[in-house]
Amino acid sequence: MTIIRKLSFAIALVFVLAVGVSCSGEELRGAWLSAWNPGYFTADQVDATIAAAKAAHLNALFIQVRKNADSYYDSKIEPRAAEVAPDFDPLAYTIQKAHAQGIKVIAWVNAYRVWTAKTMPADPNHIVNLHPDWLNMSHEGSMRASEGIYLDPGVPAACDHIASVVVDIASRYDVDGIQWDYIRYPGRDWGYSDTALARYYAASGTNTKPDPKDPNWLQWRRDQVTKLVKTVHDQVHAIKPKLMICASTIPWGDCPADFHDTSPYAYVCQDWKLWLENGWLDANLPMNYKAEKNAKMAQQFRNWLKGFARWNGGKPTYVGIDLGQNDNADVINQIEATRKAGLEGYVLFAFGQSKRRQSLVESLGGKPAMAQPVVAAVGSDNKAAKEAYDLGIKYATANQIGLAEVQLKKATRLDPDYAEAYFRLGRCYLKERNKAKAKEMFEQTLRLDPSHEDAKKELNAISEPK
Repeated sequence: MTIIRKLSFAIALVFVLAVGVSCSGEELRGAWLSAWNPGYFTADQVDATIAAAKAAHLNALFIQVRKNADSYYDSKIEPRAAEVAPDFDPLAYTIQKAHAQGIKVIAWVNAYRVWTAKTMPADPNHIVNLHPDWLNMSHEGSMRASEGIYLDPGVPAACDHIASVVVDIASRYDVDGIQWDYIRYPGRDWGYSDTALARYYAASGTNTKPDPKDPNWLQWRRDQVTKLVKTVHDQVHAIKPKLMICASTIPWGDCPADFHDTSPYAYVCQDWKLWLENGWLDANLPMNYKAEKNAKMAQQFRNWLKGFARWNGGKPTYVGIDLGQNDNADVINQIEATRKAGLEGYVLFAFGQSKRRQSLVESLGGKPAMAQPVVAAVGSDNKAAKEAYDLGIKYATANQIGLAEVQLKKATRLDPDYAEAYFRLGRCYLKERNKAKAKEMFEQTLRLDPSHEDAKKELNAISEPK
């Protein structure tokens, strides 16, 4: 690396750290701890991980507590993970040590994927052995997807079991949040278990095995996943109303203009836009895993940042950044891009024990410089727009429509691409019976976000003759 390149990297590092410090009250700077690698299986591993996170200025750890329908905590519902000693509770110990350092701990739960090894689980009490009728099947009759064996979202008993696991964790541990993973189908060709098909036939009035691309069949499968997300949200918030529920979501390929054309919606039946809009998720963790040195993928990374902002439903987005495809300089570039997009944080994949982790800590762990003029120039309009939007919603909820309009207009001035702000402004105009202005706002919403279903409904309602 030349002296000039080293100097440029150092300047970028100071810039990134300065921004992070200024946003420490709001920005989430997180990392995933995967059960595929050491990092929290013993007390010593947890201590080292907490020290590394603190040195890297991270403030949140997403710890995988359910990998393959097993438990990295004390559970009476599912078998204990083989890597964990019977007398050690990784989740409880991590919470204790992390909270002492001001670091949040979010329990990461693999939902539908329950087995990955080529041989079946030896434990007779494993869910794969106990309930083979719950397993997902492909259109061609296969039980094993490329990523492993899944439960079928169309089997209510399977979903009830998953819900019980999450509610158990939320009720017994002082976690700062619950994070879904694999909250989806493996692909469009899946969902053909006997139970799911019988339920679909009863609901649709047909008795013909549906084609994987059948739009009605796709929507029915989306509804099954959505039902679990909503059910768990309601059950967990009945116990702990302020506990964050989030999900690591799919942004494969490039980002289209219409959410209905995205890979999560069209391919794996994961309607995370709907979940955010309805408050069934409190935050989105899209796994925006793109190689920064690949020009096409670097542009896709940034295209998706715009999509996350368009489809956030007023909720924060914590962007997943892949360490495997990116060196430390690339990671810093993607953190910088995330901040410039006005998004609320990032999560690094992954932060288990490794030489790479130590290298990353050394890159991110320099003493931050307080460069306030630089901070104010990055993402300030987006941040201010979100603040104005939130205040507008608060006024609208209190039926102070005039004040709500002032703030929502401010949000659209600060961020002209803020689709949800235009939509909410249109709703305010409707309350004042100003249909012309409302129509204008709903049309602008759809120009920015063609998949905004509520805006379409409002426009149709305005256009219908009375």
